[in-house]
Amino acid sequence: MIKRKKLIRKRRIIAPEQQHLSYNWGFDSGFNIGFSKGFELGLEKGGWALANPFEGTSIIIPSFNQVGYLKDCIESIERYTPEPHEIIVVDNGSTDGTADYLRSLSGGAVRHKISEQNLGFAGGVNQGLMMARGSRLLFLNNDTIATEGWLSNLLACLHSNDKFGLVGPVTNYISGDQLIETTYSSLDEMHHFAKSLNRSDSEKWKTTGRLTGFCVLMTRDVFRRLGYLDEGFEIGNCEDDDYGFRARLLGLELIIAHDTFIHHVGSTTIKTLTPEQFNEVYSRNLAFYSSKWGETHSLLQETLHLWDGSPTRMNDLYPTHVIVQGTGANMYWIEQGKRFPLPLDIQLPATRLAQVDIKNWPLGDPLNHVEIAGRLAATSGRQLEGGMLADGALVQTADGKHYQCKSGILHRISTDWALQVWNLSGRTIHPITDAAKSAYREGLPIIAPPVIKAHNI
Repeated sequence: MIKRKKLIRKRRIIAPEQQHLSYNWGFDSGFNIGFSKGFELGLEKGGWALANPFEGTSIIIPSFNQVGYLKDCIESIERYTPEPHEIIVVDNGSTDGTADYLRSLSGGAVRHKISEQNLGFAGGVNQGLMMARGSRLLFLNNDTIATEGWLSNLLACLHSNDKFGLVGPVTNYISGDQLIETTYSSLDEMHHFAKSLNRSDSEKWKTTGRLTGFCVLMTRDVFRRLGYLDEGFEIGNCEDDDYGFRARLLGLELIIAHDTFIHHVGSTTIKTLTPEQFNEVYSRNLAFYSSKWGETHSLLQETLHLWDGSPTRMNDLYPTHVIVQGTGANMYWIEQGKRFPLPLDIQLPATRLAQVDIKNWPLGDPLNHVEIAGRLAATSGRQLEGGMLADGALVQTADGKHYQCKSGILHRISTDWALQVWNLSGRTIHPITDAAKSAYREGLPIIAPPVIKAHNI
């Protein structure tokens, strides 16, 4: 009897029909189904999702504890969202039964991923973005309540203008210009208030310099240009400012839809920190933001002044003659707007990028060890015949600014952090006089990429 059971178990593992059933069940029940194979399946289906979106909105909800608020949020979405959509919840290591609640929803309209640790807001959203299949993408706090007409109004705003990159609603609890005065004292009164306000009106769509991350909508095309949120920010705070600033660097506008209201309880995760913990996290996030961007106003003005008006991607603000690495062991040499595969056994420092950024570079022919050594050596040379700078060469002006030459155009490296993260600080950097520099046209500045900690993005 024991031997027979073992044989039956073995047959179930290798039988094609059982493999097919397991595959379908894994897809239907979500990218994380609570055992070790869930991640592998999720990665495979996440890659499929990027190439095969559906015409609808992926609503991504990062969640840490507060399961009661999460239930209210999901129920409100299902009640007030007739538009095609999917709900993706990424649980950041909750300990209050959130994981059990999400598993109870398997087979329904909600897909989920359960993380054993807190990935932070940026990390949670990024996992959801990887799983998303919608042609529109929306990330939403777990302590929000959807209202009648909320998504249709946001979509109307988003699709009204190609320059509208990120769109968000107004609410009762938030910092900045999305905060409006409310008088309701119950959920019934709130929905009555929202119904009277949620009437699509283009006159109420306002451009802003800052859009908070409690509810943000974008198209998949904008996501492909912007990439993932920066996981260098801890827990929450500043990652939404970072994302919005990157959108503005690409010439996209941030829009507040004042014709759309949703309820927001507010700061439910941050409130779990002590004042000392909050101050420490916030201080580190501010310091990281400052080191990454420097003086944001001048950088934005410089970028928009040099922008030619054509659609740009984050890659257009990245350097040339650098080595990058994605999710696996594959590394690429970046040059002339292409990525060239490197040998798998090569041991050189590489900048970690998300696959969405790497795939924005067309694929070139593989390079061997001798070729990559020659190209690296060439970046140390300053001049070509005729006195012009070699492609990829680095120079420094008398006032300490660094530039890289890309196809005969000088691109300012925006910060020391950008110089460091692209592994350029150890290369030969030549001095250049103002007179010599004036012979070159200036191009878009070079910025640092977002920090990606997860190995599956």
